Amino acid sequence: MSVEPKPIRLSSTGKFITVLLIVALSLLLIWLAQSILAPFIAALITAYLFNPLIGWLNRRTGVGRAVWILVLYVLVGIVVYGLIQTFGPRLAAQYGEMVAQLPAMRVQIEQLLMANQIWDLGGITFDLRELEAPIYSFVSDLATTLPSAVPHLVVSALESVVLFVTYLIVTFYLLLQAEQLTDWMYGLVPAPYRAEMRTLGQQVDATLNGYIRGTLMLIPIMSVLTYILLTFLQVRYALVIAIASGVLEIIPLIGPWSAAGLAVSVSLLQPTTPFGWSHLLLAVVIGVAYFVLRMAEDNFIIPQVMGHAVHLHPVLVLFAILAGGAIGGPFGLLIGIPAVAVGRLLLRYLYRKLIDAPEPPHDVAPPPPETRPLTKPLKKPAQPIAPQQLRKRRS
Repeated sequence: MSVEPKPIRLSSTGKFITVLLIVALSLLLIWLAQSILAPFIAALITAYLFNPLIGWLNRRTGVGRAVWILVLYVLVGIVVYGLIQTFGPRLAAQYGEMVAQLPAMRVQIEQLLMANQIWDLGGITFDLRELEAPIYSFVSDLATTLPSAVPHLVVSALESVVLFVTYLIVTFYLLLQAEQLTDWMYGLVPAPYRAEMRTLGQQVDATLNGYIRGTLMLIPIMSVLTYILLTFLQVRYALVIAIASGVLEIIPLIGPWSAAGLAVSVSLLQPTTPFGWSHLLLAVVIGVAYFVLRMAEDNFIIPQVMGHAVHLHPVLVLFAILAGGAIGGPFGLLIGIPAVAVGRLLLRYLYRKLIDAPEPPHDVAPPPPETRPLTKPLKKPAQPIAPQQLRKRRS
């Protein structure tokens, strides 16, 4: 007697356990393979940033995405090569000189604090003896960690080349198949809920898009402004400090003030000062200038560059930074704010679902591109006119 085949059906409990196992195994795989995730994460971020540009060029010109990706690679390579040829030797020389001077800078700080332990400024007394231990620790840590902070390319050339080639290949395929991957992801959602998920995805995309692009644009802007300032004030290692100031912009709140502390420290210890100023006056001017730049960044540059993509209360910003650093270390500091911003967006969405609140008007998504008619419907063909009717019209 033949048995009729029957498909396997999972109960609600079975589905929950299956999803839980898949998530647990995926997290375990990511944890075990974390040492090789860097090029994949970098490729994902790069593809996310440049996909709108590649898509726009593809639609405007009709030229394939692969061609524009290769053009992008060539242009970026030319720009990077030009920057290395222009600033590379000077940057390397200033960096090497700064690293070599760190032990001497520590001795100078000790002598400065020993000779000026109590400062009297306009009747206000400052006791610098309380600052000795943290300053010694800062300079000592800088002297030991700065030389080892050279990019990974110097540490292991072969491994770096492999990771870099992997990054290029993964970025190419992600950019090439970005639209198919997006449709595939939304295709996993049941059809009745797909439009709503597209709307939520567009909101998340707007938040991440504004934050990541804005942060990356802040790096060159603040580097150039800081370099102009430090060069005018004749501060040593201006190029190194300016680039460090721009990169530290990635770390909110903590990064900019760390860069200001580095610039002030160098100005206090350099052998000469401009305009006949004292070292203390130069350090104060640099501190004030960094403060002014920071205020200009918060009130003018960031609103223009980032827009209003990330609306977070300052308390949430502090929580995001500290929690990100505690959970993910340096990488957590970078992704703390966008993660909290996206998390808040998702929590608001889930809250509306829990209380059965209606969707806001702006949350209604337009129909997805694949469901829109490609052409206008054709008009009904005209009926042939009989000869008798044609004679009547002529008469």
